[in-house]
Amino acid sequence: MIEFPKSTFVGKFLSKEQLYKRDVVDGVLKQSLIDDIAKITIEYNLSSRTLNVEPGAVFPEITVLKLVLKHKKFNEKLLNAIDKSILSSYVLFILEFEDEQLLSIAFKDKTTAITISKRWNTEWADNNTLDIHGSTTDQIYRNFIEQISGGMVTGNNAEQIKDSVSQDLERDKILKQIAKLEQKLHSENQLNKQIEIKHKISALKEKING
Repeated sequence: MIEFPKSTFVGKFLSKEQLYKRDVVDGVLKQSLIDDIAKITIEYNLSSRTLNVEPGAVFPEITVLKLVLKHKKFNEKLLNAIDKSILSSYVLFILEFEDEQLLSIAFKDKTTAITISKRWNTEWADNNTLDIHGSTTDQIYRNFIEQISGGMVTGNNAEQIKDSVSQDLERDKILKQIAKLEQKLHSENQLNKQIEIKHKISALKEKING
């Protein structure tokens, strides 16, 4: 189970009613909150007040929310809505079901408005770990992304991370194209069209591997 330094512990209950009142969720997302989430806790706060680090240039702190689930099913759009509603902080989610946890973090940026362009999740496990590295909250956040994404996203500064996220999004798009072509290949009976589809798949795989 994830544990951060005692100085960062908050352990404050966050009621669903607070999210309703702030119009964080409605419709389908409100139903997901009711059906999927048993309890929400502000578990940790990583900031210059709780760690020997400097505030980040984008967001000055990292809020760690623990969501105890009723089952392993969860809605990423709900996580994104909660994330975007926390205006002054990056957000790391610890999802918990029985004896297992899943870590979830998104690329969160702020220009004229808060945007979330990609989310990464670990596998469910009873031994997930996450190391705190960095002298600012921005650096810690970037290192969290690198760890949770399995090294798919890396960078020493904000611009490098943005470029790496863009590459990861492009990789996702190509993988979806490959999946569609593979489905089409299975249902295609004409040999010449099968060959054509295989060539397209190979070209897309080269883009990822190259």
